Amino acid sequence: MKIGWIGGWGVSLEEMKAIAVAHAPDAEHLIYPPVVGAAENLSGCDAVIAWSLGAHLVLEAGARGVQFPAKVLLFAPFTSFCSEHGKCGKHSETQVKWLRRWIDTDAPAALADFRKRAGLAPLAGDALPYEKEYLQAGLDLLAQPAGISLITFGRQGLAPGWEAYVGDQDTLLNPEGVCQAIVGCHIGEALGHDLREFLAP
Repeated sequence: MKIGWIGGWGVSLEEMKAIAVAHAPDAEHLIYPPVVGAAENLSGCDAVIAWSLGAHLVLEAGARGVQFPAKVLLFAPFTSFCSEHGKCGKHSETQVKWLRRWIDTDAPAALADFRKRAGLAPLAGDALPYEKEYLQAGLDLLAQPAGISLITFGRQGLAPGWEAYVGDQDTLLNPEGVCQAIVGCHIGEALGHDLREFLAP
């Protein structure tokens, strides 16, 4: 069993690996940061698990016709992240662009602030979770509204074998808005934005 993973923005591959191994200790795991092109690398897996910005990238790739395995799990997904670009997100484009500028000047502080807002544990030390240019590119993606193909893809409902979940306590996303944008998405009770909460046994 080979499981492909794409994590959320600002989450290290080491963190994702710990989550992956705890979830499926006997599987082979292929783990990517949430960067453009990552979703296309997962077509040879038996299953895909994508979280937050990673889930957005998988949805966007699906809208472009990328073929995925029979089983796709999306956690805390969205079509557009910013509150002005639909009903999925709770934060404004201005806030995302402010975070983007902050990454340029003090990346560790910017990441710490974001993780606190998202309800994620702080990173250990000042090391970046992955390359700074990918952190910047991720925020540029978050600041953009979804294109018409992604909006249409979300509204036509999840394909067979695809599942999507968003927490009712998510501090970054509006669960009702996510479920309007991604037809077939389920709201999880007493769950936030952290992937570990969704995968807890």
